[in-house]
Amino acid sequence: MKNKIILIAGPTASGKSSLANTLAKKIDGEVVNADSIQIYKDLEILTARPKPKKNDPNHHLYGFVNGNELWSVGKWINEAKKVTEKILKKGSIPIIVGGTGLYFKAITDGLSPIPDIKQEIRDDLKEELNSKGLESLYGELKFTDIKAYEIINKNDQQRILRALEVYRGSGKKISEYWKLDKEKVFEYNFIKIKLSSDREKLYKSCDDRCDDMFQLGAVEEVKALMELNYDNKAPILNAIGVSEIKEYLNKKINIDEAKDLIKFRTHQYAKRQITWLKHQMISWKSFSTQESDKIIDYFIKKL
Repeated sequence: MKNKIILIAGPTASGKSSLANTLAKKIDGEVVNADSIQIYKDLEILTARPKPKKNDPNHHLYGFVNGNELWSVGKWINEAKKVTEKILKKGSIPIIVGGTGLYFKAITDGLSPIPDIKQEIRDDLKEELNSKGLESLYGELKFTDIKAYEIINKNDQQRILRALEVYRGSGKKISEYWKLDKEKVFEYNFIKIKLSSDREKLYKSCDDRCDDMFQLGAVEEVKALMELNYDNKAPILNAIGVSEIKEYLNKKINIDEAKDLIKFRTHQYAKRQITWLKHQMISWKSFSTQESDKIIDYFIKKL
């Protein structure tokens, strides 16, 4: 059992959080979040952040970052390392769970050895983002690092800014750093599983959860978020549901149209996650979301 860490990856609405919580109770574990949107404190309902009950195991790295703060993979993995080491020192088992593929890739493969970038460069890029827009910066990336441009999605603000800050700060393309040997942050034994689900059933779970979110107060949550007056480039505003509910609040669409748009975007997101799991996590043991008892038995035998 010594220094073993459990990794559970899966698409949105696949039951990861519930499984992690149940497993943690069985094996004296603690849950660590690996979802890049659930780190933010401003949205609990829309991000489907777990709500541990009084006697549930400890949950870490949920809702602890302000919504206007950019968090890189490097920042997250350093926090995750600190938390997991504390859990291991207590003799418990860290269960890292989420749907952000880049987080898991950093855990298992390590990080590219990119030097620290000066804060002034980041600040300059943020100003350019606000004055010129993301499309302009994406065009700059095409000119400075065509390989990164071809890999990074045109809407992935965080990765576009990261690629540009690395180029400006080091004089070297981020795609060149990607070729170098990774620096391991975690030196532990991992027990890795990925959850699979029938796509139609998964989409139905996504839709049901969306309806539940509106029942629980998603509209009021977004209204409260807007009152914080974050800059329109704040990362939390990229959460699925924020722009759609804003459109509803501004009377541009009705509530059913807002729900339909959220469901559509969630399906797209789930599809991208499924593709990542299939192609980037080939060696991970795969289980159906219906096999919770089988999964728990598998972990108990592996520990």
